[in-house]
Amino acid sequence: MRICLLGDFTGNPDEGMKNVSRNIRDRLALKHDIMAINPRDILIRTILRNIRSFRPEIIHYLHGPTIRSLIILKLAKLLSGNNARTVCSATKPYFSKVTRHFLPLLRPDLILTQSLIWEEFFSRHDYKVKFFPNGVDTSKFSPATGDEKRKLRKKWGISYDKFVALHVGHIRKNRNLEVFKRIQKIPGLQVVIVGGTTNHANKALKDELVSANCKVYHRYIDNISDLYKMADLYVFPTKYDHKKLPESYNKVGAIDLPLSILEAMSCNLPVITTPFGALPRIFIEGNGLYYFQSVKELVAKLHEVKRKKSVETRMMIKSYDWNYIIDKLDKVYEEILS
Repeated sequence: MRICLLGDFTGNPDEGMKNVSRNIRDRLALKHDIMAINPRDILIRTILRNIRSFRPEIIHYLHGPTIRSLIILKLAKLLSGNNARTVCSATKPYFSKVTRHFLPLLRPDLILTQSLIWEEFFSRHDYKVKFFPNGVDTSKFSPATGDEKRKLRKKWGISYDKFVALHVGHIRKNRNLEVFKRIQKIPGLQVVIVGGTTNHANKALKDELVSANCKVYHRYIDNISDLYKMADLYVFPTKYDHKKLPESYNKVGAIDLPLSILEAMSCNLPVITTPFGALPRIFIEGNGLYYFQSVKELVAKLHEVKRKKSVETRMMIKSYDWNYIIDKLDKVYEEILS
């Protein structure tokens, strides 16, 4: 197939939507003709000519969406000079009350949703929707042996005797990272936070976490799987209100199916998370996966994790390996072309 992908493929892939976009581009390119375009470049004359000469069968917008995303997707279809089918991934949607009025005019052929609240939202606007999750590289993110964990702890300067609670993601107020100041006080526990570089960190919050003795790495780490392998637990505290849509884009703390949780589970780590986005739709609590709503509940479940030895989170994400996800995406494209 000739597939035009619209997304941000620049810089380091330490942000959810960039990571998803690159994985989809690189894996689809193994068996299809791919044109990858940054939406910001859509009006550059050479890009316009390239789209028209490429004559895509599928145009897939990989980010967001916002109203701007849907406008660009509509424009790309017009520029293609072809009866291309349009697909939009709802990885981190946001529409203001004003822009929602324009949704009927910008309807793509298919929108790929993750959380139930957004699936219901698009369905109310007569969009054709299909559930479609993100993936994880299960070969890269794999469980560590005891010896491997010991070597990694030495490399990163963390005692093997410490119980390490890890979090990977942007250091911003909308992610509820303040809870780590509380759990860092638990004897024998060490919080490790890896902050992404795509978005600027909140300096005051970062300083507070460091002052609380959390270890904070605010830089791009290419071998991020090593941090998961040296950890004992993954904690995701970002809040999500399942009953209402976000009031502003800045309140959207993460993509609907956080990649860091899939990566932690692929390493067979126990995971304590809020019931964020698509997570409760996909994963039932158990086998080392725990949901929490309050700090008190988080602390209680953390102590439970320290006592419990049996963890089978990797088993829960086997069907979310990128190889399976890309095969499913192939079928999605074939269906809308038939």
